[in-house]
Amino acid sequence: MNRIDRISTLLVQLQSRPIVKASEMAARFGVSLRTIYRDMNTLAEAGVPICGNSGVGYSLVEGYRLPSLMFTKEEAIAFLTAEKIIEQLTDSQNSKYFRQGMDKIRAALRAVDKQYLHNMGDSIAVYKSRNTRESLPNLLQMILNSINEKLIIEIDYTNADDNKTRRSLEAVGICYSHPSWYLTAWCHLRKEYRMFRLDRISNIRTTTDKHTKIHPTLESLAGTDAPQCLTEVVLRTSKEVARYNADRCFFMGLINENELTDGGIEQTYMAYSLEVLARWVLANADTTTVVHPVEIKDIIKQIIQNLDV
Repeated sequence: MNRIDRISTLLVQLQSRPIVKASEMAARFGVSLRTIYRDMNTLAEAGVPICGNSGVGYSLVEGYRLPSLMFTKEEAIAFLTAEKIIEQLTDSQNSKYFRQGMDKIRAALRAVDKQYLHNMGDSIAVYKSRNTRESLPNLLQMILNSINEKLIIEIDYTNADDNKTRRSLEAVGICYSHPSWYLTAWCHLRKEYRMFRLDRISNIRTTTDKHTKIHPTLESLAGTDAPQCLTEVVLRTSKEVARYNADRCFFMGLINENELTDGGIEQTYMAYSLEVLARWVLANADTTTVVHPVEIKDIIKQIIQNLDV
């Protein structure tokens, strides 16, 4: 990236973020801190009112607004792709908000680029998983707002065994792992961090009660041991079964696959329900075996004993 492009990108960053750290920009562009300092001085000399504090970062003076910047065709296509994904993989209200944002992006494009975006619309498609269930219409926004305002939420939740409970939660973050969205939160009922599938939440309410503790980041929680509501299960199966049932495997919590020397596949799951996974193994008993835990085998034996044959 040449200097003019780098300075233009720095200007975009200053408009889009509350704080721009010199160290982050230096790492992003592969230049020295001294180079970033010179670039910031260039912007300041050009009349851009920049505030800078050593060790904190740079920002624009409050109230200062720059003219809208034009998007490239490549950036517009990336937005179009995101729109397709959000439309299919988030709740209806979140999708509506993004469509409104996309209309503003389209309004900023040149006529020729608007036509290009229109022509490309039918060339990008995202399809929901067959196993994906609809979540509440404004679930994502309510959860994210509760995180921002540090307010406790109450949900009605149905687990994989069809047990219904009401939970008071301090939300930490949301994440997507095909084919479902998950909420990570401090659960007042279990007194520990838990993960909740969003499509199993049947009701949600934001309370006026503040969080009772300071929570770690979502990323740091993801790097710790799996939440206690999940159980690691390792299975061995054939390539054909793994390929044919790929969508359902992810639905049941598949997180990793390794090819074995004998041509088989070893799969690792983080399972909410051992019984559900046990029934899955039983349905593929001629090609699938359990490595661990032994509880899966015990459940399978019990199912077989209960058969009326």
